[in-house]
Amino acid sequence: MQLPPGSAFRSVLASGNGRSFSKWTTCSRALVNTGRFKARTIMPLQSSQWYSSHAHKTDIAIKNCRNIGIIAHIDAGKTTTTERMLHYAGFTRRIGDVDSGDTIMDYMKQERERGITITSAAITFGWKDHRINLIDTPGHVDFTIEVERSIRVLDGAVTILDAVAGVEAQTETVWQQAARQLVPRIAFVNKMDRAGAGFGRTVREMRTRLGCRPVVIQIPLMESPTGASGSGANDAEFSGVVDVLSMEILRWDADSKGAKVIRSPLDPSYPDQELYQEAVRARVAVVEQLSALDEKIIDLFLTLEDHMAIETKDLQAAIRRLTLSSTIVPVLCGASFKNIGVQPLMDSVVDFFPSPDERPAAIARMPDGKTVEIGSGGPKERLCALAFKVIHDARRGPMVFVRIYAGQLNERAQLWNSTTHTKERANKLLQMYAMDVEEITHITKGNIGVVLGLKDTRTGDTLIDAHDSRKGLALSGIKVPSPVFFASIEPMSTSDEKPVEEAIKALIREDPSLGMRVDEETGQTLLGGMGELHLEVAKERLVSDFKVNAEMGKMRISFKETMRGTGMVSDVPNWEYDREILGKRGRARVGVSVERLEQFEDTGNYTSASVSKVENGKESKDSSLASEEYEGNEIIISLAEQPTKSDEAGAQSAAEKAVSTGTVIPSGSTDLPIPAIRNAVKNGILSALSRGPLLGYAQTYLKVRLTDLHLYGSDSTPAAISSCVSAAVTEAIRLGGNSSTKENDSNSVLLEPIMDVRVEVAEKDVGTVIGDISGTRRGRVLSLDGSTHEASHEADDLGEFNIYAPPDPTYTGPGASPSSPKSSSTGIATMADRKSIRAQVPLSSMLGYDAALRALTGGTGKFAMEVIGYGEMDFDRQREVIKEMRGG
Repeated sequence: MQLPPGSAFRSVLASGNGRSFSKWTTCSRALVNTGRFKARTIMPLQSSQWYSSHAHKTDIAIKNCRNIGIIAHIDAGKTTTTERMLHYAGFTRRIGDVDSGDTIMDYMKQERERGITITSAAITFGWKDHRINLIDTPGHVDFTIEVERSIRVLDGAVTILDAVAGVEAQTETVWQQAARQLVPRIAFVNKMDRAGAGFGRTVREMRTRLGCRPVVIQIPLMESPTGASGSGANDAEFSGVVDVLSMEILRWDADSKGAKVIRSPLDPSYPDQELYQEAVRARVAVVEQLSALDEKIIDLFLTLEDHMAIETKDLQAAIRRLTLSSTIVPVLCGASFKNIGVQPLMDSVVDFFPSPDERPAAIARMPDGKTVEIGSGGPKERLCALAFKVIHDARRGPMVFVRIYAGQLNERAQLWNSTTHTKERANKLLQMYAMDVEEITHITKGNIGVVLGLKDTRTGDTLIDAHDSRKGLALSGIKVPSPVFFASIEPMSTSDEKPVEEAIKALIREDPSLGMRVDEETGQTLLGGMGELHLEVAKERLVSDFKVNAEMGKMRISFKETMRGTGMVSDVPNWEYDREILGKRGRARVGVSVERLEQFEDTGNYTSASVSKVENGKESKDSSLASEEYEGNEIIISLAEQPTKSDEAGAQSAAEKAVSTGTVIPSGSTDLPIPAIRNAVKNGILSALSRGPLLGYAQTYLKVRLTDLHLYGSDSTPAAISSCVSAAVTEAIRLGGNSSTKENDSNSVLLEPIMDVRVEVAEKDVGTVIGDISGTRRGRVLSLDGSTHEASHEADDLGEFNIYAPPDPTYTGPGASPSSPKSSSTGIATMADRKSIRAQVPLSSMLGYDAALRALTGGTGKFAMEVIGYGEMDFDRQREVIKEMRGG
């Protein structure tokens, strides 16, 4: 039975969320079932010393808030670690277990059945006078949107690594997601109790594969049941850690399930001199590493001239400064399943991660292209919040998760969604505890909460006060990947069609990495997603959560289309639309140009056009609002109204714009405002790009520019403008392209998803796997055992940084002891003789690769992949796909 947080804890969190209790022993709440999420009876956890000593506090300053996330490769122990955090913080009476399906964080039916995290879950708890807002994220690549949108609102990320596997493929992916947002990170090397665990090897891999500066602040304590300690003992087991900052040994009491931490000093008189000397080497390394990066530490060292004389608090302060700037990554170790090492990790979250006020100010953009710093204006600053997640609840409706960057969000507040330009109302505010909720009256700056009553708000939208004059103020959005798989969703009967359609729309609002379109030829509804598991879970949720009757068809790959010939430009300078519909005339004339953009560079990295494919509606790097990126396309709409003759300065300005854009609207030619005209033009362009001429797939890698626009008074309605633009763009695409052979009679080409694939195999299997990738699978191998380009780019400025890693029998690389074995004493192969292969491979060639890799490597190979762009098919492959899709 899982229990919600104690009422004392609610009291401690009051300042952040508007709740206040005078006596912690008297607060209670009735059990109310309200759909997917529940308000539960609040029970005081009187056994928690923290709660009993801090229950009287009703105010937590923003400096004591920490917004953190847990990121890792799948099965590294994210949820297991989080469950221990909740237990030791006094949030739960018992520790949830992933295998038993009774965890707090993995509350969805699909998560508990599969034993994996599918959706990010938010929870708030207290630790040492601090409020921790924690988000546990999935490790499976199919649910990468959950990591992306969570990291967008976090101030720190705990990266969990498997001590046996080391840095894995998906570890690199989530690491880069955090690096792109400049989120400080702490590393926790988990599963140190497993055979083949290698702490030193994992630290070295952090340097070489993640491109960071790891600073080891703990080393593992290996002890033999016979009394011997040190990693050299044949029967040594992981029993605790050595804190090299305070020079203490930490052991965990098994009878209390790790709740009691036993500390003992490690000094020159300690019986095991080998352990003491290694701890001294570790502390010396920390001092030298910090001295190279922090002036205060070098000053202390020059004054004291003794590595051991520098006080723990001075080292902690330096580590905090360097962690906040993402200069270093503190490294800890433990075994969460064995309840070892979790409390020091929580201490590090408090000690080394920033408060919301210590993070750089959020940057918002105004319609005129100017940028505004958000959150630096003091307590009177207007509300500005980012919606980063939406969940559908059967009774409450949409539940929108928000991060407050400035001001305060109050219950029943009138809001303005500056992304969709619509009014919203915050009917109720909630604090989330995984699947449990509590109503609150307000959410303060720096905190995370949930809003009920928002009808049109989606992931990535900016919310401001309805009375704020900055109506176009917009925070940067959230990167949303395009679907690469799709399957038909078939309602069981005609009466099920509408419920199925509404359920899919609600599901897509929850998960924007899903997509829906209707095949115009077959009339089928097609649901797109990031992978087979992603779509399977979506289908299960349609049936179990939304209660609709539907079946899913065969899984297929989602292709795209574009003009043939990179750099080709097709112009339609004068396209006129003149049509009468239901007795009303619609008329407009436009000029457009369409240019094919690149999607690859020779280095194997993708250009901004390819990367930007996933940024729906996000502004391009150009500060002008006239240029906008959408699904890998660049849309340029520059409009200016012709001023009156009396306004000579304005006339000159308009003339300049006319020369550069050719899209000046003559005064008096229409009553439509410029924003309405711009929106109509954009809708027309998007309509034309939504369906290509080959198989009806969306088009990408195109730059579409409006070069001329002529309006005819009341006849030029928004619908007429959109229809005219859409037809002109379609014609430009038809005329464009570069057909080099008679067989290529179409000016368009099919694109297929290209995956960034990372494969880890034993050294003996490298040749076989590379041959399979570059031959059968049409892939291109980029590196062998090298760091990713992004990681190495992040490491460009690292300079000379000597890492420290304690002795490790599983490490056989440079500097290893000659006696280091290549396998553990149990006969289990270590990761030291394994190689990492990075390649770019078409998604179609990766279908069934899991089984193929197992066959090639005897079951020892592992891989992970993520979509990074779309690549052009050769003619034979395109002809084969078209024939298959058309049933020819």
